[in-house]
Order: sequence, then structure tokens, then C-alpha cells
Amino acid sequence: MTKKLLKIALWLLSAIITLIAVIWIAFQVSPKPGAYIFAQMFNRPVEIGDKQAYKAAREQVDITQDITYTSKQAKNTYDLYTPKNADKPLPVLIWVHGGGFVGGDKSGMKEFATRIAADAHIAVVAMNYELAPHAHYPSQVMQVDELVKQLQQNNKAILNLDTLFFGGDSAGSQIALQYATIQTNASYAQEMTMPQTLPNAIKGVISYSGPVNLKQLSHEESPNHAMQLFIKTVAWSLLNDKHWQTNLKLDQGSLVNHVNQNFPPTYITDGNFYSFQDQGIALEKRLKSLSVPVTSLFFNNDKKQIPHEYQFNYATPEAKACYDQTLSFLKQYI
Repeated sequence: MTKKLLKIALWLLSAIITLIAVIWIAFQVSPKPGAYIFAQMFNRPVEIGDKQAYKAAREQVDITQDITYTSKQAKNTYDLYTPKNADKPLPVLIWVHGGGFVGGDKSGMKEFATRIAADAHIAVVAMNYELAPHAHYPSQVMQVDELVKQLQQNNKAILNLDTLFFGGDSAGSQIALQYATIQTNASYAQEMTMPQTLPNAIKGVISYSGPVNLKQLSHEESPNHAMQLFIKTVAWSLLNDKHWQTNLKLDQGSLVNHVNQNFPPTYITDGNFYSFQDQGIALEKRLKSLSVPVTSLFFNNDKKQIPHEYQFNYATPEAKACYDQTLSFLKQYI
């Protein structure tokens, strides 16, 4: 190797080392780089899992997209799915999308919302909310209340807001169920400094793969380094605290500690692979101890790997079973 080539090689090596150092420093001083990278995982195009069932449901449902609700935060829009030719006000399912608090979009609920609106004959409100780290906890929960107030003010008799369900997947589950906890636990509402806008209207809640016991994350050590980085990035982004493990808001957002006997009937499910099944089981146990009706679907005794957000892969028998149970749960409490 000539001196010139050696010089170029050393310069390139130095540039690479410098770039790595800059990236490492960026990840240490702010959650934004990591949040941006992880958000891309949740922002993929929507794929329809069961095209035949979706097509049949789509012919029965009207969809109004990107309706704005008044909010202090951005991403304040929702999509409304309603069965065609409804002859009376419809029960309402408000759904909060997942995405690790840093990504995702209401459009990801297109297949589920269309099918459940047709099959359960209900209205589905699929909402957006501002993501972390642009908005920190508990602004996402506050946006749910802003949406509810907007629906109350602008209801044109198509929605029966006295028969409300709340549901969510992944991070959306935590947000939806925290809102339901506020609405059914007066002391918790006071702690959160939020109003009880719907103390008696919530007929049920649905949790798909939800981190409903956030405090548990501070005690777990995943053997997977990518999972460790994901949890650290999400928690830091959401709580705006690099040392999130000792942040008191982590306990506040752990719903297992705050639900009471007034909590609505619950359907809760999770996979057994890279997800939050133990948290879901802990919530199920707590609700049963309070005599709250619970229907659950877990795979803790199943050797087959059932991944996080398995519920929307309708090509699998597990997702089909979950959908059927969800439909039965809604019909039971409408």
C-alpha cells in the first residue's frame, strides 16, 4: 500500500470512528434519534390480512377520515367508521392505536375497525394523538378526553355516547385503559388532575398487547439488547426523563395499582413473544380480585411463539380466535 492510499485509509477510518462517536453521543443526550428510528418500524403501509372478510365488511361501512377534534396537541384527528343505513344511534368503540408511544397511526386500524363496525353494528372512532418525544405523558391521555368532549359537543344523534367502549393496542391499550381508570376511580382522577367526563357511560374496555403495568419494565432485564434499547428510548421519550426507572409517573401509569371495583368489564389478550403478557396477566388477576368481569386470551402455556400485536394477523388461527372473542365481548355488553 502506497503512502497516499494509507493516508486515505486512515482518514476514512478516522471519519468512521468520529461518526460512530457522534451517533453514540446523540443517543446519550436525547431520546429523539432513537425514537425516530423506532417510529419507522410502526409507520409501514397498512396491509390487509383477510382480504375477503375486509371486502365484505367494507361494502357495509361508511368511513369518514381525518375529522379534527380540538386539542392543545398536534395529530388531533380521527376516523369514523359507521355501518351503512343505521336506523338508531350506535354504540361507540373509541380505539387508540399502538406504536410504542413514538409511532403508529390511526390508519393502521383500517381492517379491524371496518370489520368490527360491520360485525358488531357499532361506530368505531380510531383516533390519533401526538407522539413522544414531541408530547410527554400524560398528554396522550388528555387527548382522549379532548376527543370525548368533542364527540359530546358535536354529536349528530348517530352516536350513542351512553354506550361507550374504549380499546387500544400496545401503547394505545395503556392510554385507553388509563383513561378508563380515571373515569371510574375518583381519587385517581384527582391525582391525575383530570375530570370524570364519563363516570357511568363506559360499558367495557379492550386491551391488545398492552403495557398496563409500566412499573414492571423498570425491574425487567431483557436478554435482547435491541429490546432494552427500545424500552429505554420509549420510556425516556414518554416521561422526558433519562432516569425513567425512578420516575414516580411510572407508577402512576401502572394501571394494576389504580383500577378499582368500578372498572368496566374487560377483554384482555397478549402474545407470549416479545410482548407484555406478564403485565396483562397481572391486570387480569387484579381485576378478578375486585370482582370485575374479565375475559382473557393468553398463551403462557403455549410453546408456539405468539408475537406482540398478533391480533391483527388474521391469517393465523390465534388472531381469528381473538377477533371472535372481541366481537362476542362487545355484543355481550352493548
